[in-house]
Amino acid sequence: MPINRTCGAVRAAILAILLAHQLPARAAEPAHVLATDWGLTLKSDGSGFYNDLAKLVLPFDHTEIEYEIKPYMRAKRAFLAAESSCLYPNSLDYLVSTGSIESADGFIASKSVIAAQSHVFAPHGSAPPTGPKDLAGKFITYALGSDVPNLLKGANARFVAVSDEVGKARMLLEGRTDLLIAVLPDAKFVFEHLGTDLPPYDPAYSLDSTDIGVICHQTPENITFIAAVNIHIARLLETGQLREFLISQGLNPDAHMPHHE
Repeated sequence: MPINRTCGAVRAAILAILLAHQLPARAAEPAHVLATDWGLTLKSDGSGFYNDLAKLVLPFDHTEIEYEIKPYMRAKRAFLAAESSCLYPNSLDYLVSTGSIESADGFIASKSVIAAQSHVFAPHGSAPPTGPKDLAGKFITYALGSDVPNLLKGANARFVAVSDEVGKARMLLEGRTDLLIAVLPDAKFVFEHLGTDLPPYDPAYSLDSTDIGVICHQTPENITFIAAVNIHIARLLETGQLREFLISQGLNPDAHMPHHE
């Protein structure tokens, strides 16, 4: 009987070796990055500033990353529902401040890839607001899902949420709103697309400043993924490639380079 047990063990070991050689190892699941389609600057067809930026900062082929573009709110919902997923472009501070998540616990962020600032834009030919006192009684258009009403609580303004950045800009140009809350650099591309200069704003009056990158649920796989992304971003910063990319897009790198440098 001991001999039979030994023979059985040997046969099992041989079978395991044969299977290991015959069956290919299962490839690791690709990182799933949900990109938020907001209109012109990140479109579902793969065009737009943030898609181009993603190609630079996420230099993986399709076997290593699943880059899926969804409408803005759907992408956020899908991200929150799928604990293996990531979200781009965004920041933990923004997700917490807007109430999308209660805290940053359980999430991990990449190095930031661009600095964005939120400003109040006025119609062409008028003076922009310099502070909350100038907002009283005004109709203010802002991005659906953003934290603008909370940031401007007590300003006695009336708010209109819009789900498309081009439509939001048109409302200001057509006189259908008094003021526009928009983010730079996004607004630059939107108004260029509409064939007009950037409307007046006070650079000293910023509602919010956020460094944007990739946000993931904190899983072992995503920790590995973010570590790889961070190594690549560090290389882009060291070589000046990120700065050169921003300049190629007509942006001032002093305003939009990420601040962790």
